[in-house]
Formats: sequence, C-alpha cells, structure tokens
Amino acid sequence: MKFEYKILNVSRVHLNKESFQSEFLAKINGLGQEGWELASTEGLNTSSFFSKATDTTDIMFVFKRQITDRW
Repeated sequence: MKFEYKILNVSRVHLNKESFQSEFLAKINGLGQEGWELASTEGLNTSSFFSKATDTTDIMFVFKRQITDRW
C-alpha cells in the first residue's frame, strides 16, 4: 500500500473563535469526502532562550489517504 499525506497547521488562537470552528469542521469534512483520514495531531511549541517554559502556538493536523494504482 502507498499513501500520500497532507498537513494543516492551525494557530491555537483560531481554535477559540466560534466562526473558525465551523469553517474548520467544513474543511476537514471536505477532506474526508476526498478520502483523507486524520492520521495524527501534534502541538507545535515555542520556547524562549531565557525561559524553559513552552507555549503551544499551533496544532499540526496530518491527514493521509491511500494512493490507488491507476494502471
């Protein structure tokens, strides 16, 4: 089996906006209709040189779908 991948990065700030949530839901439902499956999510962090504290700034969504042989 062969797969292809798609990555969406979403700012954490956007996730709290009600209008964005409905837009994002429409986007990922559309990807599902195209055969994309959510494979994983990962929080992307930043840290300061002067501090060990980190903040999650973005969330990465990784989607995959099987590539079908067309021969």
